[in-house]
Amino acid sequence: MGTQFRKVKRNGRKRTVPINTGRKASIQKILSPREVEELTGVGIRHPGTLRKHGYFMNSPDSVRHGALDSAVKEYGQKEVLRKLGEIYRLDFNRPKLKEITARDIKYVSGGKRND
Repeated sequence: MGTQFRKVKRNGRKRTVPINTGRKASIQKILSPREVEELTGVGIRHPGTLRKHGYFMNSPDSVRHGALDSAVKEYGQKEVLRKLGEIYRLDFNRPKLKEITARDIKYVSGGKRND
């Protein structure tokens, strides 16, 4: 069986085009958990570690900053900033949460920019 054709009229012009009789099979590849994590882009390795120290977005600044100080003592400034950066990225389209996270990043970094 050869390729089938049909006539198409568009903008006053007629032309003959082949009829697609089926789809090509897609190439399937099984991804490892690490590859899935890289594709999704969520870099929070241990979710809940800031929460363990009492960090909640709806808490007042003083409570959040106390929790961040506690987390910095346990994990280090770089790790806490990485976690806050991921929270900022996840909440990027939510202005109120984005602003809270930006203030917390500024607090932990001592007012320095780290982008």
